[in-house]
Amino acid sequence: MIKLAVVTRDEKYLQQLTNCLHREKDISLLGTIIIKNFKSEVKQAIAFVKQMIEKQPDILLLDQAILRDAAAMNMQQVLKYGDNLINTRVIIVGQRYNEESVMAMIEAGARGFFRTALGDELLIKCIRVVARGEIWLEADMITWVFEELRKEFMEKRNRLKSLAHLSAAKLRILSPREMEVLALISESMTNEEIAQKLFLSVKTVKTHMRNIFAKANIRNRVEAALMYSRHVQIPN
Repeated sequence: MIKLAVVTRDEKYLQQLTNCLHREKDISLLGTIIIKNFKSEVKQAIAFVKQMIEKQPDILLLDQAILRDAAAMNMQQVLKYGDNLINTRVIIVGQRYNEESVMAMIEAGARGFFRTALGDELLIKCIRVVARGEIWLEADMITWVFEELRKEFMEKRNRLKSLAHLSAAKLRILSPREMEVLALISESMTNEEIAQKLFLSVKTVKTHMRNIFAKANIRNRVEAALMYSRHVQIPN
């Protein structure tokens, strides 16, 4: 049985949905609330969320307009309570969506987006799909999401390339001995262990380390290890 909760500002839509759900044997309406003015009904919203935390619905249908109002008010208190709905998958219900809002809501954890114009039959299908752990997106939304993820991937790849080039440029100015010391730093060796490994004095190792930090413009051993790791793992 799919346990469903509904938060909407449209009383007629809620009545229509309730009538529709009476015919479905695998969906149980766990709780509903109508919020027409979020600013003046914050206490009621929090009380409802607390009830849902106790009941843990499988699906929460959330009116996009209410979500937009809450976001505009930066309602950290409501969001804090919402984080406790750990087993609840959220479907955003609205009339239309834009690319920016879809991506923001996906990042916030939304698992489905449903346009009310599509009708009750598809809404029931959407609820079942999301309850199975899948994502519900219309074809044009899939294109938006794919393009945004592709852009994000390309930006991350370009940042990694920049880091690799930056590391390579810094490492080229190090002497062979300094590179040896840097490699051993990346293995978490102490100054004493490096000295023993390279048959140097500890004082000499410390001198090499000061030179490495100055030439590469890094502040500590952690940054040194990260820089060397990028040099080893990412081909230049």
